[in-house]
Amino acid sequence: MQNIWSNFIVIALLCVLAVGGIGALWWNSSLAVWPLNVATGPTLEGGALGLSAINQVFAEEQPHVRLHRIQTESMAASAKTLESGAADLAVVRSDIALPKNGLTIAIFRRDSLVLIVPAHSRVEGLQGLSGKRVGILKSGMEEEDRQLEHLLDSILGYYNIPPHRVERVLLSFEETGEAVAKKQVVGILALGPVGPGPISKVIASVTHATKSPPELIGDKQAEAIAKQLSGVESNELEAGAFGGVSPRPEEDLTTLAVTYRLVGRYSLPDFIVGEVARLLFLAKARLISVSPIAMQIEAPDTDDKNDGLPVHPGAAAYFSGEQTSLVDSATNILYLASIVLGVFGSGFAWLLGSRRSTPANKGQMEIDRLISIMREARSASVEELDRFEEEIDTIVARALGQGAEKSLDTDQLKILSIVVHQARQAISRKRNIQ
Repeated sequence: MQNIWSNFIVIALLCVLAVGGIGALWWNSSLAVWPLNVATGPTLEGGALGLSAINQVFAEEQPHVRLHRIQTESMAASAKTLESGAADLAVVRSDIALPKNGLTIAIFRRDSLVLIVPAHSRVEGLQGLSGKRVGILKSGMEEEDRQLEHLLDSILGYYNIPPHRVERVLLSFEETGEAVAKKQVVGILALGPVGPGPISKVIASVTHATKSPPELIGDKQAEAIAKQLSGVESNELEAGAFGGVSPRPEEDLTTLAVTYRLVGRYSLPDFIVGEVARLLFLAKARLISVSPIAMQIEAPDTDDKNDGLPVHPGAAAYFSGEQTSLVDSATNILYLASIVLGVFGSGFAWLLGSRRSTPANKGQMEIDRLISIMREARSASVEELDRFEEEIDTIVARALGQGAEKSLDTDQLKILSIVVHQARQAISRKRNIQ
């Protein structure tokens, strides 16, 4: 029986190894594709950062993941789609909605908050907006415009300025230059990425209308403010970050920023998330030559433990160079399986040995009892002799009868036969004496 069980363990291990090997070959052959649903709002539409462009780069690499887009009406809706389980990935904005089950894979874009004022303006900081009218650059999304005003209210609250003390007016790109030139507003509050984008357009519009490059104002207390606001962080803008004939800002500028992030369900396997991160940054390298916007994709800070959306372990492993491939995972699984099967097999063999030892012990007990009968017969009465003979018959029946234990070995059966003969002779001698 033990040999049978040992063979079973070997066969099981071979089966596990075969399945693992076939699985690894299947994965490496690119036949294995893991479909992922991605919830995206309209904010990052168009350009080379579109999901179709990223998928095109993915396809060239024969990836093990394929992205399927789920269109949502807003960033908040994308977060809810991820929370409901309808999506595996989602693009969200850090200060609008953070999905409870989401972890960061990559940062798609970092938008900085700046106040654009005409040259020689008396406004030197956001707290200087008290009692004045400021223009709010429209993004085309009601959700984001509302959030920008909420962010302004939070900053004013930090300086103990009631929100109603600052009048606001929503302006399009085309309206910003004229509004500043005619002093309808003291400046334009805008949120956008470095380089080409909304802030660069406002700078160009104000420069054209006022015939002079504007000034950019950030917030020196950005780090302290960011600690009090969810999804907002401090950011350093380098001098000349927005380019132009007279690059702005003229000096490094500290300000607040929000991020657009690709997040994934925390339950996604690490190797799948690592593959998404790898392909995404491969796509970034390919798309930079097509669109400079691709340069905005960046790796999240894996050391920031206070982030509202910490980094997914699979993405962190990729960025730190410790990504585990499926082959490595399969090897670990096979190793663990061999340990489990070995332990289970040893335990089963021990139980089997215990069961086998029980009949052997019982046979020894029968022999010991017969020796006791042989000794006791020397001084036994007639009635006791009769009882001894019945007991001997019972022992013989148990050992050799139709319902007997068949696991007694040959040596035990020989000893049992000798002791039975000796016991019967002892009883016979005692009867002859009596």
